[in-house]
Amino acid sequence: MSLFWKSNISGTECRIFRGKLIVGLLKTNFWKSTGYGELNGYLLRFKNEGLLNTVTKILDIDGAKVLGEIKYNLWNGSATITYEDELYNWKYESWTRRKWVVKTAEEATEFTLTSFWKDEGTVDNESVSPAVILAALYVSSHLRTIMSAA
Repeated sequence: MSLFWKSNISGTECRIFRGKLIVGLLKTNFWKSTGYGELNGYLLRFKNEGLLNTVTKILDIDGAKVLGEIKYNLWNGSATITYEDELYNWKYESWTRRKWVVKTAEEATEFTLTSFWKDEGTVDNESVSPAVILAALYVSSHLRTIMSAA
């Protein structure tokens, strides 16, 4: 069964479902450029750094250990996610930005918005780590915030 996510109206809280069961949560803070989340036992914290927040550190839930990072390419709406020495490419698949993919050389996970007005959608093929799924949802939220501020 695939995952389904649904965000609140402000986009600061994203609930992740498997069927009708909540299996994860991602919370972001627009003013502090931070976030934290949990999915299938993976507890992560996100902290943006750099001019225009072009790098996000992926930390353990205590914020003590760096587990990876996200580097954004704002010009083409893409990012690279490094988690536990594994590299994933995050990229929009359509010009409408309603579909994006996270992939390695061997596997790909697709995210699709299912509503025109609301931030909700599905995750197809959960072959990547739940931590990477959380990071991919964080990238989407962060890019949307940057694009709306521009």
